[in-house]
Amino acid sequence: MNIGMKIYYDKATGNVIHNTGEYVGRGYVETTEDQDFASIKELAQRVRETVAVIKLQYGQYSREFAQCDSYRVDPETGELVFTYLHEPNPLEGRMAAVEAGAVDTAQQLADALERLNETQAELQVAKQEAVDAQVGLAELYELVLAGQQPEAPDALAGGGEDENG
Repeated sequence: MNIGMKIYYDKATGNVIHNTGEYVGRGYVETTEDQDFASIKELAQRVRETVAVIKLQYGQYSREFAQCDSYRVDPETGELVFTYLHEPNPLEGRMAAVEAGAVDTAQQLADALERLNETQAELQVAKQEAVDAQVGLAELYELVLAGQQPEAPDALAGGGEDENG
């Protein structure tokens, strides 16, 4: 059986008086607050009305407890407040992420620009080929209109079928 912890704290200051810890295993029965006040020295010495308790589920806030240097309870809200000696500035983490993203974006833009330049060069070649084809078609059209036969490549080499005959 897994039993969560109870954190007893001073209602006025939020300072922790006692943490029962978590329990794992069979045979352990969760204690009541009355039993805790009767059996825990720090609680027995206190006026009960000045003490409050937070009950946590097993494993709740385990990461925070493992990483924090201390903790207390906000007396106004009853919420746990964790303190870290080297608490990172949340903006530093965001700034590092933005800078890393900016470097990645700059590389993506450089790659895209290179692809664009290659595409433009290929397009220029394709345009020139299209112009050459149009010029060739125009010359062929003019020859057809003039009633001339375009010279076949074999005819230029000399002798046709009529001569071999």
